[in-house]
Amino acid sequence: MNVMEFKVAHDERVYPPSEDSYLLIESINPEMSDSALEIGVGSGIISLHLAKEIENVYGCDINPYSLILAKQNAIANSVENIHFFSSDLFSSIKLGSLFDIIVFNPPYLPVDSPPKDLIDLSYHGGTDGGRHIRSFLNSFGQFLSKSGKAYLLQSSLYPLENTIDFLEKRKFWYNIKNCLKLDFETLHVFEIGFL
Repeated sequence: MNVMEFKVAHDERVYPPSEDSYLLIESINPEMSDSALEIGVGSGIISLHLAKEIENVYGCDINPYSLILAKQNAIANSVENIHFFSSDLFSSIKLGSLFDIIVFNPPYLPVDSPPKDLIDLSYHGGTDGGRHIRSFLNSFGQFLSKSGKAYLLQSSLYPLENTIDFLEKRKFWYNIKNCLKLDFETLHVFEIGFL
């Protein structure tokens, strides 16, 4: 998708749109998709982009301030086809619900101490940075339509081989759709689907 201009408010308790958000947006192919789910909406910038291309968009977050801000940003941009709700990954999504696109920009920084507040949840990836990636990989296939695609952002701080091994063992196809080299890491976007 092309990056569009949106009016986006900020809240210090919510992860702001950053390089990783825009890398994901540029990586998504919305063609032939009727429904999309974004896990961890933050400000809602990715969901706003999805809603311009896809009829039914759902966005969830564990941070209540993210949900409030994402709703405000949707209203400010006259976007009415996003449904925001509270969920820890897929915990609030009814089994049997299927999406043509699932997008996840996980918290991926390796951190030894537990999160202190809600904003820490948007960065804290566990001691190795892969806690939320592993949880996502273990569940997303139950919610992805047969011809659907998942888009997962992953930092080089967590070994790509771990994700690749998981996907190959579970018989998913994948493509590293996009990369962005930053000072201390490289960001990769996986596009994933059923074989």
